[in-house]
Amino acid sequence: MIHIELPLSKSQINRALIIAAAQGNMTEWLDKNPDITTRGCRDTRLLIKALNQFALGECAVDFHDAGTPCRLFTAFAASKFQQNITVSGNPSLCSRRISPLVDALTQMGAQIQYNNVHGYPPFTVQYGIEEWRDIQISVAFSSQFASALLLVAPLFSGTKKITLTEISHSQSYVDLTIHCLKNIGIDVNSSYIRETREISVQGTYNSVPHPTREQFELGSDWSSAAFFYPLLLGLKNTHSLLLEGLNLESRQGDVQLKTLGLLLGIETSEHDEGVVLRRINDTEELLQDSEDETMFVPMQDNPDLVPAMVVGWCILGKSVILQGIENLKYKECDRIAALQGNLAGINCSLEPWAEAEDLWMVNASNRTFPTSLHIDTHDDHRIAMAFSALKPWVKDLAFSNTECVEKSFPNYWDQWKKCTFE
Repeated sequence: MIHIELPLSKSQINRALIIAAAQGNMTEWLDKNPDITTRGCRDTRLLIKALNQFALGECAVDFHDAGTPCRLFTAFAASKFQQNITVSGNPSLCSRRISPLVDALTQMGAQIQYNNVHGYPPFTVQYGIEEWRDIQISVAFSSQFASALLLVAPLFSGTKKITLTEISHSQSYVDLTIHCLKNIGIDVNSSYIRETREISVQGTYNSVPHPTREQFELGSDWSSAAFFYPLLLGLKNTHSLLLEGLNLESRQGDVQLKTLGLLLGIETSEHDEGVVLRRINDTEELLQDSEDETMFVPMQDNPDLVPAMVVGWCILGKSVILQGIENLKYKECDRIAALQGNLAGINCSLEPWAEAEDLWMVNASNRTFPTSLHIDTHDDHRIAMAFSALKPWVKDLAFSNTECVEKSFPNYWDQWKKCTFE
């Protein structure tokens, strides 16, 4: 059985780092847990660097393409304001809207000046929040705006209330943030009221002990595990892979792979060292069973899994109707456009099915495998890793950029090579 080493969950680490910095013990915590850096990814390193720069009173931070760290840090910098600090990034980050979060922080008393295009990085935090003000924020573009506010709420006294609107996407990530806070002793209550989600936070970081690593429940990254599901479909010498460090009871939203994997004919089971992926049937049998079958799959809570799952379904020639993926347009690249362009190379398509309901059709009925194919990754880690699953089927598979995987999975290609491709 092939053993696959995964990075630690950057979703969990990012939240833990903000909490540790808020309590003033990030350096001590990292010293006790050196694998946070060694098994982390570029996003993790960028957040650590920015928090260290902030502690030293530096006036500028650069997040490159790291959207989550940028958003979490922005709320932190406004809540723990020391002096003006400019937040910037590369063209990819500077094309991602941050105005809902900035607007919320401004309503709470912060002063933030955009330095180029209104609503987008770069910007400068010129004045901070002195006291909490209950706030309403849209999470239509990103649930990270809500997580950013939740993570800074315990820096303030009293009961803090946040109302989330346009909540159709990625609420599992908000749930993860709430779980992190509850685990360290912060009281958080959440309820859905019509089209909104009402969240209240009681307690402060000063009132709870410094959390242990166990309280953060750090584990391997389920989002990174996604790419080995379609990869397994093409392996000739094994029907199974062992993904180290995963837990089927994880609070990570993308643990949903244990269910979604079944739609690729792959079961996920517990193992002492992680989880085992096993093909239920031979891939050839799955290919034969794919005709005239169109599945309906809601994906609004697991957007990071979409590229890998779409490639997997196309490998099998399965046509699928997906719900809730329009937000993929606002990721590191327009992932819908990136999927569309690259799927055309195997004669598959991804097109709107019912735009008003955010329904999209993956049409794989005419799927073919060429002898050679060039993948335009759009410098997006998830696009590169998703389409790497085509290697067993496409002899000459090339990529415009392979280094983009550093963002979330630095040793991906080493693990990929274990699957006997090179």
